[in-house]
Amino acid sequence: MTLIDLGEVRGDGEPASASRPPRAVGRPLRVALAGVLALFVLASSTPVARPASAVLGGQLGSQVVVLGGRVYVLAPEVGSGGSREVTAHATPARAGDGVRPLWHTAVTSTGRLAGVQEQDGVALLIDYQPIGLQTVAVDVATGERRWQQAGYPTPVAGGGLLLLGDDNERGELRSVDPTSGRVRWSVPGHLGQAAFHYRDEDWAAEQVALVTAAGGVELRDAASGAVRASLAPPPGGWQGGLQVEVSGDLLLAFEQDEGEVWRVTAYGLAALDRRWAVERPRFGYTVGCGAVLCTSAYSGGGLSGLDPATGAVRWTNPRWQSVFVVRGDRLLAIADEQAGGTASHLGVLDAATGREVADLGRWDLAFSRSPDGPHYGTRPDRAGGGLVVAELDLAGAAARLRDVLPGAAGDCAADGRDIVCRRQSGTFGWWRLPA
Repeated sequence: MTLIDLGEVRGDGEPASASRPPRAVGRPLRVALAGVLALFVLASSTPVARPASAVLGGQLGSQVVVLGGRVYVLAPEVGSGGSREVTAHATPARAGDGVRPLWHTAVTSTGRLAGVQEQDGVALLIDYQPIGLQTVAVDVATGERRWQQAGYPTPVAGGGLLLLGDDNERGELRSVDPTSGRVRWSVPGHLGQAAFHYRDEDWAAEQVALVTAAGGVELRDAASGAVRASLAPPPGGWQGGLQVEVSGDLLLAFEQDEGEVWRVTAYGLAALDRRWAVERPRFGYTVGCGAVLCTSAYSGGGLSGLDPATGAVRWTNPRWQSVFVVRGDRLLAIADEQAGGTASHLGVLDAATGREVADLGRWDLAFSRSPDGPHYGTRPDRAGGGLVVAELDLAGAAARLRDVLPGAAGDCAADGRDIVCRRQSGTFGWWRLPA
């Protein structure tokens, strides 16, 4: 299974969405009937009891992350000194118990705290500062500060942590011990962009591809730092700037100038041998989607599947624009429709053909750092207030009702069966979803 970050595009900004394709004759009736059927399926699901909830603190502007049986609340700036308070809570063992505070600590920051990871007994707080991105490591049990270094954290398969430049874009690459911050190995110098090859089961990096200051590409082992393969610039150099991506067993080199991609060249990841090239491609990024490479076209042109052996287009689906989750031969995709608010129009596609298997409707996605899910969508409960929570089931191609959270307003984060949402009163609440 692969989890794809939302909004990852190439160039200076998001591609502008184009208008929807012309509606076919009879489609309004089919859409209406499909909507009625979806509501019937959702409403007729087996009723579940509302779980007991526990109330956490939190104020407007706070962010919440649920991870490893803990709930982290990242408060906004307090006062003029740039201090951010981070509070960790232990999730209850069962519904009905209270949330137990573990610790709270203040992080001096002139930027914004925007995420938490956990590894080897430390919580990694990701701090976007004007001077560059910083990782602050604190003890996961006590909140005691361990170390702070520049760079964005990426877990390494087999243990360890990679820190790379400013938000994964530029700067020195370092491998550090997660518990102490001790540097194991490093690649100094003014590096270009980098890309990681991840292990599927836990989203940990096995290899890292670096664009060097000289314009070449090095493929390094993420654990040892050893160079496994290298690629020199082509005769005459790259056309414009170079960006790299890893998709499946390919390294893709994007030559671009002022945000426009001129050429994409695919190389085998093992030896960086040239496989194929596409001149002036219509797509701006790729992700591995099982048997194909998924690409998103510029200007709302839809989603396509490329043959990884040749780069040829196998299928195109103009309605869907990006892929959120890949699980086996199913894709959780986001449509180009925009109706305001934060909700996304979601659907399930067949990866081999691009065929739409199911239209799941419009849902707010609950933030999750769990690669294997489950993944949840929420929408307002118009009957009694609160939020309806559905599990986004790719294998069954359905949004399956899990619960209705009374008093919940949105801004949800989840991990396993634990879900935390902002309540209508402004604080956060915790719920244990039924199995």
